[in-house]
Amino acid sequence: MILGSLTSWGDQSKYENTVIVTAMDELKKILVQNPAAGRVEINGDLMYASFMEFDAKASEDHLAEKHESYIDLQYLIEGEETIGWSSLREDVEPVKAYDSEQDYALYKPSADEILLHLKPGMFAVFFPNDIHRPGMGQPSTKIKKAVVKMHMDLLQRR
Repeated sequence: MILGSLTSWGDQSKYENTVIVTAMDELKKILVQNPAAGRVEINGDLMYASFMEFDAKASEDHLAEKHESYIDLQYLIEGEETIGWSSLREDVEPVKAYDSEQDYALYKPSADEILLHLKPGMFAVFFPNDIHRPGMGQPSTKIKKAVVKMHMDLLQRR
């Protein structure tokens, strides 16, 4: 998991994988266009951005998720969002088994979950070993965000 801010990205990017750097560079170009909710193509199914607006959910109303085929770069545009994070461990079992078509499994929140509090301009990157619970906050608070999906094949080709 990586947590950061667009304001410090210039300094941080030199330490990141080139795929993540490309994803952030593409996201910055797209953000200037103020896109509507929906999918924006970057590199077909290998890399794309999804823009969304929704009401924050209370933590008790939300399960955690994990992906296997994609890495998520979650960028907060407006509002405040809390994302729960925990690392996958052998003793953690999903409450909904992995669905390869939708690329996710669902989990109950971990007792040792760490809460990440994002403000506009902040981002988090989640890898396949990261269980995460996005979309939390004060109920009915609007969240506007982008999620850039990076297929694992992009990293394995490097």
